[in-house]
Amino acid sequence: MSKEEAKYFYRQGLHLLITERYEEAIEFLTRAIELDPEFIDAYSSRGELYKMTGHLIEGNTDIETAKSLRSGKWSFTTKPAVKRERTKLNMDDIESIYDSVYADRSDEDDSIEFDSEIYDYVFSDDSLDTEEVWDGLIHDDTETRGFPAILEFLGGAREEVSGALLFQPTRKDLTITQEDGSIDRIVYLEQLACIRFAGMPPEFHKEKNSSCHVEIIETSDGNIYHEAIHPEQDMENVLLGFSTKEHTRFKFSLLPISNIKKRYQERYLGEILLEKRFIAGDVLKSALAEHQQMKKMKFGKIIAKKAQILYAAVELELKKAYEGNMQGLKIGEILLAAGLVNEEQILEALQYQESLQNKKIGQFLIEKGIIQEKEVYVSLAEKFRIPFVDLRKVKVNKVILSLLPRDIVLKLKVMPIAIKDTSLIVATLCPDPGPLCEIILKNSPFTDVQFVLAQPSHLKNIIHMLYVIKGLGK
Repeated sequence: MSKEEAKYFYRQGLHLLITERYEEAIEFLTRAIELDPEFIDAYSSRGELYKMTGHLIEGNTDIETAKSLRSGKWSFTTKPAVKRERTKLNMDDIESIYDSVYADRSDEDDSIEFDSEIYDYVFSDDSLDTEEVWDGLIHDDTETRGFPAILEFLGGAREEVSGALLFQPTRKDLTITQEDGSIDRIVYLEQLACIRFAGMPPEFHKEKNSSCHVEIIETSDGNIYHEAIHPEQDMENVLLGFSTKEHTRFKFSLLPISNIKKRYQERYLGEILLEKRFIAGDVLKSALAEHQQMKKMKFGKIIAKKAQILYAAVELELKKAYEGNMQGLKIGEILLAAGLVNEEQILEALQYQESLQNKKIGQFLIEKGIIQEKEVYVSLAEKFRIPFVDLRKVKVNKVILSLLPRDIVLKLKVMPIAIKDTSLIVATLCPDPGPLCEIILKNSPFTDVQFVLAQPSHLKNIIHMLYVIKGLGK
């Protein structure tokens, strides 16, 4: 294993050499030799590097060691490695340190061969990836330069910058840097709809995994984003996610929370119910098939059910109408003319058909007794990124209950339950309460409102008891 580790340090040393990080390259090559004392190429490369940087004694010693190992005259299996102290060459003693390296010498042992692996990097056109170099031995200048980023401003403007430092100089700011690391300007997070980073600082870095779900996010300027949001959020001012584009340099997405108007997961309710194990897969599959079949139920069957007549009688009258060239008439008109139904029954059937077509899968599952109301609304709360509250565990002051007019509470089926900082916390039965926000703000002394989702049956019953029976908020 030591030899494999030695090869790793050797490769990194060559990476550092081509980027002119000579001192660090020597450290890596030295570590390779310590792990494998008979690493010929490491001695040879370090020797050349020593000579290039003015350490001629050390350089010649390493080159001689490499030659001895290559010829088999010297083996560290019988002779322990000797740690040599590096002696800095007095620059006044020679005209130029490079003269001793590149001088035209007749002595073959002192010549330079350009076919060694160390010079393969010099002549290579390939881009060098130094990301694998250990952080402990290499200075990471992203601390001062920041990461490349794309700034997406409110209103639609976009700008790509060479470097951006998150939360600098304050938690509400972004510092834009130039290529040399100097500060260009400061941008306030509140000006931005989204920041796309090519990298993230270690303290904020997270990997995209199966727990990240795609969310649809609408910002205050009306822009729509589809981002894979990480479930663990530890930055108070921004929402961390990942770009949904497969091939992009800017894979990290940061959205200022203050500019998010609406967000919800881009997945079906059934997926969340399965994930939370509220329902079995085969049961959900059967329920979905029945739900779709119910929504496509023909009007003739609906009206037969509501009028309590045989469907065969309905089919007979429809056949007569077709044979009598009465195709232009609606089913209800045909059955009304035949005396099978009255207008009230037709209206009731139309309303029932509309309710079937608009019935959501959650409501259907509850009505069928497959799952509980709470389980559906806990799952809806996750889908629409809204906190769920169990009203049985909430204590509300009467003063807070009176912060909204009684008619608004009864009409919208909402109830104020708390105050947090400058926001009014309102319980609702609507998973997507965005349209209610403006109405509530107009009818309360608050400038901000936050919603929590409650079970409809609980919320309706409490509102009826407090605002109807007890007359609260009159």
